[in-house]
Amino acid sequence: MNTEDIGMLLRRHFPAFNHPELHEQIVERAVYLKIPVGKTLLQAGDTIHVIPLVVRGSIKVLRVDESGHEVLLYYIQPGESCALTLSSALKQEKSRIKAITQQETEVIGVPSELAYLLGRRFPGWYDFVLDSYSARFQELLNMVDEISFSSLDQRLVKYLREKSELLNTLVLHLSHQEIADDLGTARAVASRLLKQMERRGMIQLLRGRLRILSLV
Repeated sequence: MNTEDIGMLLRRHFPAFNHPELHEQIVERAVYLKIPVGKTLLQAGDTIHVIPLVVRGSIKVLRVDESGHEVLLYYIQPGESCALTLSSALKQEKSRIKAITQQETEVIGVPSELAYLLGRRFPGWYDFVLDSYSARFQELLNMVDEISFSSLDQRLVKYLREKSELLNTLVLHLSHQEIADDLGTARAVASRLLKQMERRGMIQLLRGRLRILSLV
């Protein structure tokens, strides 16, 4: 993809970068990346080379502890970037998160050293970073509220509904272990709740996937 095409994608999905010089700086050094589903883009502790500006698809962002346990933080969708990756790049730190594509995903990749400089030169980039922080912080607050005030079965229903809407499908290719990891619970607990939902006619459990019937 040439710079003109990258510029068109940038204008379509990231109108905040409308300052001519800012737009030019990004287009000249950014790269277009088409990434297959299930690709791990970052692990905790990795050096950050590229900031992803998503233009199609979605990326799941997780926090991983020293024992390898994972918990879902948020999804990055078209017109968005990863607040924690932006933060680490600006501070010139290593990654604190794990990021995996949820479907075939297209991104405009901004070199991390350029992102560091843009934040000091262009208010439009700085505002975009602050907006990303604000949106993700609100999502994390919502997650804390859910953990504190919602039952696990309510969280599971919300998780499956959001996943279905994100991927635009009623058939989700999810293992019980992945669901448990994303919700921060044990596999046996997730399996028990899924079985209960199946008995209530809400979902149909299949091998390696499930079909949503009625999430009410």
